[in-house]
Amino acid sequence: MERLVEVSEPEVRIEFALNCKCRTTVTLRSVCSNLPVAFKVQTSSPNKFLVNPPSGLIAPLSSATFQVILKPQSQIPRAYPRSPSDRFLIKTAEFVSNSSGSTRPDSINSWFASRPKGFSTLDIKLKVAFVGPVLLREAVSRGDLDTVRNLLKRQRSVLADLTPSEAESLLRVATELADPEDMVHLLLEAGLRIQEAVGSDNVNGSDDVHVVDGNIGPDETHKDVVNDEEQGEAVFEAARRGDVRQLETLMKRGGGVVSYRDQYGLTALHAAAFKGHKDVVLMLSEAGTELECQDEEGHVPLHMAVEGGNIETVRVLVDKGANINAMNKRGATPLYMARVWGYDDICELLSSMGALPSSLPIVSS
Repeated sequence: MERLVEVSEPEVRIEFALNCKCRTTVTLRSVCSNLPVAFKVQTSSPNKFLVNPPSGLIAPLSSATFQVILKPQSQIPRAYPRSPSDRFLIKTAEFVSNSSGSTRPDSINSWFASRPKGFSTLDIKLKVAFVGPVLLREAVSRGDLDTVRNLLKRQRSVLADLTPSEAESLLRVATELADPEDMVHLLLEAGLRIQEAVGSDNVNGSDDVHVVDGNIGPDETHKDVVNDEEQGEAVFEAARRGDVRQLETLMKRGGGVVSYRDQYGLTALHAAAFKGHKDVVLMLSEAGTELECQDEEGHVPLHMAVEGGNIETVRVLVDKGANINAMNKRGATPLYMARVWGYDDICELLSSMGALPSSLPIVSS
């Protein structure tokens, strides 16, 4: 067996802040159907990180979590987002109960220690990445385009989660650089929002009126909506993870699987395209997902595939008929975004397929 568990993320991703504990949760999912799986977590930097619990037991085909805690740090990491020196090792093995039958962490540790000579474990190695608005601002202030790109790829929501004043402050830092154009374009294309339109069509304060078929009770209608919402969320998460098997199961159930959107207007196809899951992209497009569906910023799935940097996913979308010259609300095409993000191979592919230059000024990387 190649593995006993799957890990929720390919790295331990921690949102960094100065002088306080920073936490993240890692989820382990057992793929073993007949026995529990014991796990033990070790780190290369025990003076820097805490793990809670450091070991545990996962029931067959179930999940367990552990928390990684970064102790308060008084300085920005020397290198980020990827830390060159911090790593975690997750040791896993099929669990055969000891005489006491205890599953407490200290007992699991003892169980690992008492294994006979030659006993082998299936190990998972995880590197550490530091993300978050503190590091993003620091990288922007240094004019470090590559680091900013890598931070945004790992935490796309970081810009959308900024308050209006924080967004304006970050843009001001970028505009004060000696050569601000590249950085400003990158932040704007990645979703930095400077001003949100506030308004309502319902200015007279009256409530919207919803007409329900007389043969269907309100509770039943609400139940259908909730079920579709839950189904859509499940499909979105499966697409984001690239879980083809679960996605196939969910798609067979029907419901609001194709039309569901998250809080940013992203569909499952957007999520799969950004993560580079080309098999999921192919499955969703063949299931009828609209290739030109737009998020709140006007990005279509092809924009997201370009931003994610996966050339094969870009190729799949174009082959399925995606508009190679689609523009977001700022007028940026996939070719323009590929140049902003510094993906020369994708630029070459799109150009060879007939992509037109954007009307926006092209920035160098």
